[in-house]
This record gives sequence, structure tokens and C-alpha cells, in this order.
Amino acid sequence: MLQQIRKLFEQIGSGADVEVRDEKDVRMISAALLAEVATVDQKLDDRERQTLVQVLQQHYRLDAETTDELVENALAHRDEATSLYEFTQTVNDQFNEKDKYLLVLQMWQVAFSDDVIEAFEEHLIRRVAELIYLPHGLFTRARAEARAMRKDR
Repeated sequence: MLQQIRKLFEQIGSGADVEVRDEKDVRMISAALLAEVATVDQKLDDRERQTLVQVLQQHYRLDAETTDELVENALAHRDEATSLYEFTQTVNDQFNEKDKYLLVLQMWQVAFSDDVIEAFEEHLIRRVAELIYLPHGLFTRARAEARAMRKDR
């Protein structure tokens, strides 16, 4: 799956922000990483899935059908992933710091959705943040922001 994601990223042109890009490839990459967080503990909680869908739908302004297809595709291809490094290298080439922050924030939102941060989830998010060179201060800020968002619900 990471090869597929890398190929998609190579096709993406530069853009100002993830939010304004109209590239379905960026959506697939986000969905794949969020699906990885949701399933890294080998189970998919309904709340995690619901948050995964909501985050993608709101962030990319997708309709329900498109979001469901995106999530199903990401979940179906999850087992094909082999390494984060190749993927995160491409993220470094394509994303600015704001995009990276938003990606990590979304990963934390999915992780917090079941009110339990598993060690696997935290390790995965921390590893991605390190590989994309997100400053530690922004990593902790994203975690705090996601936690606050969860408490507000």
C-alpha cells in the first residue's frame, strides 16, 4: 500500500494547504494513515471508525458515499503496508509544516475517539511525527488539541 501511496504522492502538484487541494490522492494518503491509527491495535472500534469518517468528511468536504469508499479502500489495503519511511519521505517532500501538523492532529483525533490511547497508537503517531520532522512542540500541541476536542463532545 505504501508503494501505491508513494506513487500517488509523486503525481500531486504543489499546493498551499491540504484543505484547498482538490486531489483525491491526498485524501487517500490521509485515509491510509488514519486507518493505520484506527487499526494498529488489531481492532477497529466503532468510535474510531466514526471519527475516521468524520475527520475525512469534514477536512476534505466529502459526501458520505465518497468518504465511505475512501475509508473502505484504506481499510482493505491496510495489510499491504510494509514501511512508514518511504511514505513519510514523500510527506516531507510535499507537505509544509501546517499540513504535517494537521495530519498529526487528525491521527490523534482518531486515537482519542475511543477514550483510550493504546501504546501502539501513541508509538505510531510519534514515529510518523518524527519521520516527518514535526517539531516536538507541535506534536504535543496536536495531542492536546485533539484531547480538548474530544472533551468538548
